[in-house]
Amino acid sequence: MLPLNADTEAPTLASPPPNDAHFGPDALYAAAVIAWRERRRDEAIRLMDEALRLKPDFADALCMGGYMLGEWGKPDAAMRFYRRALALDGTLTVAHVNLGKLLFGAGLFAEALASFMTATALAPGDADAWCSRAGALRELGRLEESVDAAKRALDLKRDFAEAAINLGNALLKLDRSAEALQAYLRAGAAGSCVAQAFLGQALALRSLGRFPEALAAFERAEALGSREAVAGKGCLMLTLGNFEQGLRGYEARWLEGKSLAEALGTRCDTWKGPGRGPERVLALNDHGIGDTIQFFRYLPLMAAAGVEATFVCPPRLRRLLSSSKAKVRFADRPPEGEPFDAQIAISSLPHAFGTRLETIPASVPYLAAEPALRDLWLKRICAEGFKIGVVWQGNPDPEADRARSIPLTAFAPLAEVAGVRLISLQKGWGEEQLTNLPRAMRVETLGADFDAGDDAFVDTAAAMTCLDLVVSCDTSVAHLAGALAVPVWVALKSDAEWRWLTGRADSPWYPTMRLFRQSRRGDWRGVFEAMARELGRLSERRAAQRPVSAPCSLGELIDKITILRIKAERIEEPDKLMNVRRELALLERLAEEDGASSPPIDGLTDQLAAVNARLWRIEDAIRACDREGDFGPRFVKLAQSVYRENDTRAAIKRAINTLAGSALVEEKSYAG
Repeated sequence: MLPLNADTEAPTLASPPPNDAHFGPDALYAAAVIAWRERRRDEAIRLMDEALRLKPDFADALCMGGYMLGEWGKPDAAMRFYRRALALDGTLTVAHVNLGKLLFGAGLFAEALASFMTATALAPGDADAWCSRAGALRELGRLEESVDAAKRALDLKRDFAEAAINLGNALLKLDRSAEALQAYLRAGAAGSCVAQAFLGQALALRSLGRFPEALAAFERAEALGSREAVAGKGCLMLTLGNFEQGLRGYEARWLEGKSLAEALGTRCDTWKGPGRGPERVLALNDHGIGDTIQFFRYLPLMAAAGVEATFVCPPRLRRLLSSSKAKVRFADRPPEGEPFDAQIAISSLPHAFGTRLETIPASVPYLAAEPALRDLWLKRICAEGFKIGVVWQGNPDPEADRARSIPLTAFAPLAEVAGVRLISLQKGWGEEQLTNLPRAMRVETLGADFDAGDDAFVDTAAAMTCLDLVVSCDTSVAHLAGALAVPVWVALKSDAEWRWLTGRADSPWYPTMRLFRQSRRGDWRGVFEAMARELGRLSERRAAQRPVSAPCSLGELIDKITILRIKAERIEEPDKLMNVRRELALLERLAEEDGASSPPIDGLTDQLAAVNARLWRIEDAIRACDREGDFGPRFVKLAQSVYRENDTRAAIKRAINTLAGSALVEEKSYAG
C-alpha cells in the first residue's frame, strides 16, 4: 500500500529507510524511475520516498510519485502529489496531463479539460494531451471541438488508436456515422484498443442500418470481453424484433460507466418474474422519464401476480404514476432496514416477464389525467381548430442522443395546413426557439404556470387530453401520450432507438401512436411534409362535419369491420359465412364512401384488428375452461384480460374518432 503521510509538509509515499542517505536526491529519483520501469515496485517506492525526504520540493519526483500512487489505485493521493508538483513547477506538461486524467476518471470533466488545455498550450506537439482534451470536450458536449482536438492528436501521431476512438465517439454523437465508422476502422488498424474499436464499428454500422455487419462487429468485440458489446448486441436484436436474445443482452447495459448491479446497488437477488407466489420486490428506477413511463405498465402486472412491489422513483413523477391506480407503494429511496425477497430495475421488467414482440402488454390507457386539471386546460385551450400539441427537443444532457431533437421550424409544414393550431407542450430546454419563428408560423403557448409545479407532467397530461393530436420528437412526452392513449405522431431519426423497431409505422407498445421516420439521415423536412399531407386529409374530413353513414361513431364502424374480417377468416359454415361476407361488404362500402381510409386511421385499424383477434382467442380459451369446469386461476386470468383488452379497444376507437372528428363518439364508464 502507498499511504500518504499528512503530517509532513510535503507528501510522501512510505517511510524511508536510512541506508540510502548517502545518495543525492537526483540519483535516488533516477534509480526509482528505473526500478519502477523494471517492475521492482517496492524498491522504486523506497527510493522515491528517500529522494523526497532529502528534497521535499523536488517537482519531478513529486510528479513521478503521483504517477505511482495513481497506478496503485490511490487517485486522491496522486492528485495531491501532482498539484504539489505543479505548484513548484507549472511547466510540467506530464503532470497537467496525468492530473487531468485522474480528474476525468472522477467525473470532473470541466477541471480535467482545464488541465488538458494547459498541457496543449505548454506542449502543442503532445498527441496524448490533445487526445485527452478531445475526450473531456466530448463529455462536456462540446462535440465539434472534440472532433478538432482528436484530429490534431492524429495529425501528430497517425497510429494513435485512442485518439481515433475519441474521434469516432464525437462523430457518432454528431450523427456523422459514416465518418465515425472510418475513425473506428482506423483505430482497429492501429492494433491497440481492439475491443473498443470493434464496439465503435458496431455502433456506427447499426446507425447506418447495416445490421448484419453490426452484429458481426458486436460479436467480435464481445469475444474480446466487451460487456458493452453484449448490451449493444442486445439492443440490435431488440431493434430487429428478437426479444428473447435482445432482452437477455440488454441486461448487460451500463449506467454511468457502471454495471447495472454496481449502479443500483445489490441488496438482494434479482427478481426472476411472476409465478413464485407472494413476494416483496424492490423495483428501482434506472433510466430517464420516458423509460420509466414506458415500463411502468409492468408494475400493475406485478401486483396482479401477487407481488408486493415498492417502486423507488423520482418524487416528481409520483403524482403522475399514481394515476394508474396500481397497487404499488412508492418510495423516494430504498427503505432502510426493510426486508425484500428480490429487487429489479424497472427497465429489466420486460425480461423478467419473458416479453416477446407479440406479447408486449399494450393495454392503454394505463395512466390518466386528473379531471380537475383537464377541465382547467380545456377552458384555456378552447375547442376551435384542429389542435396539435408539439414537442421538439428532448434531454440536453451530453450523453443523450441529440439527433432525436428537431428544430421547431421543421414543424412549419404542419402550421400551413388550414384549420390547424400548433400548441407548445415544450417545457424548459428548447422554449427559446419560440422567439425566433418565421412570421407565417404561429405556435401558441400555455402560460408560465404550465407544469410549473414540483410534479412532472401533470399539466401536460391534462392538456394532451384536450387536444386532437400530439406531434413529438422521440422523448418522454411521446411515451406519456401513448400511455394516456392520446393520438400521437412521433418523428424519428433514421436510426431510431430499439424500442421503435425498424421499418414500422406503428408501435406495439402504444396502440394510438404512429411513427414517421427519416428516409435520409438528418432530413426532417421529408418527415413533416409527410405528416402535413396526412394532416390535410384529416382536416378535410373534419371540415365536412357530418356523421358516418352508419348510425355510430367511425371508431365503432371500423371496430365492427375488423371483427367481421376475423369472422370471415374463421367461420367455416357456408350459410354463416355468406351472411358475414354480405354484412362486411356493406360496411366496407359505407366506410369507403365516408373516406374512412387514410394512413393515420389505417394504422389504428390494424391495432384494433390485433386487439379483436386477441379477444377472439381469449373467448375461445374461456369457453374451453367452461367446458372443462376449470374456474381456477387460469379462468380468472383470462377473465381479467378481457377487460384489459376491451379498455385498449375503447382507447383505439376513441383515437380514431378524435383524429377523424367523428360527430358521434362512444363513451364508457365503470363503477369504482
